[in-house]
Amino acid sequence: MFDVFKKSFLVDLDDSLTYPSAQIICNAIEKYCVGSKEKCHFVSTEKPVTFYLKDKLFSAKIIMARGGYIINCRED
Repeated sequence: MFDVFKKSFLVDLDDSLTYPSAQIICNAIEKYCVGSKEKCHFVSTEKPVTFYLKDKLFSAKIIMARGGYIINCRED
């Protein structure tokens, strides 16, 4: 069954006009977590990037928003 209440959040990229590599995605997520005073643990640093945040598994997907790329992190 599809769960519509899964948590998701957006992470901005420093260079939103260039499609990011997996390393850039990981760096942006890590920077977001440090700024939020949260700790993340990466499961996969290759696309699709997956990581644990507060004991929940998230996957990162690149989407177009506001005229550039942005990272959409969604709970799996």
